[in-house]
Amino acid sequence: MDFQELVPSLATLRAIAIALGILIVGWLASKWASRIASKALSKTHLDQALVRFLASMLRYLVLTATLIASLETVGIHTTSLVAVIASAGLAVGLALQGSLSNFASGVLILFFKHFELGDKVAIGDHKGIVEDIGLFTTTLVSTDNEKIVIPNASVTNGPILNYSDRGLLRGAVTVTVEGRLRDLGPAMEALVRAGKRAGGVAQEPAPTVFLTDMEDGSLDLTLTAWYSALEEDGSMHNLRVAVLEELDAAGIKLMNRTQLILHQRSKMPS
Repeated sequence: MDFQELVPSLATLRAIAIALGILIVGWLASKWASRIASKALSKTHLDQALVRFLASMLRYLVLTATLIASLETVGIHTTSLVAVIASAGLAVGLALQGSLSNFASGVLILFFKHFELGDKVAIGDHKGIVEDIGLFTTTLVSTDNEKIVIPNASVTNGPILNYSDRGLLRGAVTVTVEGRLRDLGPAMEALVRAGKRAGGVAQEPAPTVFLTDMEDGSLDLTLTAWYSALEEDGSMHNLRVAVLEELDAAGIKLMNRTQLILHQRSKMPS
């Protein structure tokens, strides 16, 4: 074998060495780019799951570009290869369009942050505390400790009610008491006292009382109070108990259901 026969072999070895060098450099560059992107995005308000996803996508993009460049170096034309990969990607995309829809919705949820972990939300017919926000599903835990897994596409395709976003919720307790105008002041004062001492009820904004309806001999009073969304059941229980205790201490009687029906019938024209 003479020198002329060795020339193509040396050129090929040189191209292979360059291709291997490109692969090594590209692999190191992909890890470096992913790490830098992760650190930079972590300083923003993006969710950590979205940060990891974007950093991983950047790494795989760098690796893909590196692979194409190394193949071109050894003389392998990648145009046909890219076309085959694109066709395969299209076929897989059509087969997994439901999953891809959930994936895209998961990215939107993490990016726009309509709710966060620990928030109390209602999504469609489901209500609970957000336990996990994944790229394909969102998991809630109901007040009965039931685990509810919702596809992300269903989350973004309907209304989302976030109870925790504004900090406090307002609840109301309505009572019908016996009395007339002279009894209005004492009854309202009793309800205000109940709102101020009920456990779990915020004092700012202060509890308020409204006269919502009235008949001859009866008054409908509504007490509104603010509380944390995560403590809704306990706070409303405490508020109702306090209302009963304060009305009883003030000597103000509630009208029961039978009394209300008879009272309403007596007002109907004959």
